[in-house]
Amino acid sequence: MFKRKLMLLAGLAVAVVALSPASASAKAGGTDRPVSGTISATVTLNVVTGAITVDGEGVASHIGKFTTSLEGRVMITPTGTFGSGTFTTVAANGDALTGTYTLATPGTPGVAHTTTIVMTVTGGTGRFSDASGTQTSVTEVSPISFSGGVLVNSAVGNITSGQISY
Repeated sequence: MFKRKLMLLAGLAVAVVALSPASASAKAGGTDRPVSGTISATVTLNVVTGAITVDGEGVASHIGKFTTSLEGRVMITPTGTFGSGTFTTVAANGDALTGTYTLATPGTPGVAHTTTIVMTVTGGTGRFSDASGTQTSVTEVSPISFSGGVLVNSAVGNITSGQISY
């Protein structure tokens, strides 16, 4: 049961990564731009502390090729696994999107599962310096390893909805 919970937490983190590339919703004076894309990532979860990190890469509209990193915390409750944290997504030219994420749909611990993440863009650098928006990503999470209290998962997914304004 403990191993399943750990795997679920790691899966959630991966889902978070999938969302980071192109989060956003319209801001006053900005231009709403629909966002779509793909991502693959590695999610590392410390099951003792709940600390989670995600490192990924992908391609997204309005961003192009990108790398992304997420940091946060997850917790397992009787009603599911929940988590939140911050993300930074960097385009090939160095412009970055920054914001927060929330795990919206937890997965099943210890097995391959689908997780949904909602990302909220709160700013960035370069052309994204005043960016805002919201994006939803859905990822397929698969356990890779579990050792020493650290669970590692792979995540592959799509940005399924959202808009960015910048």
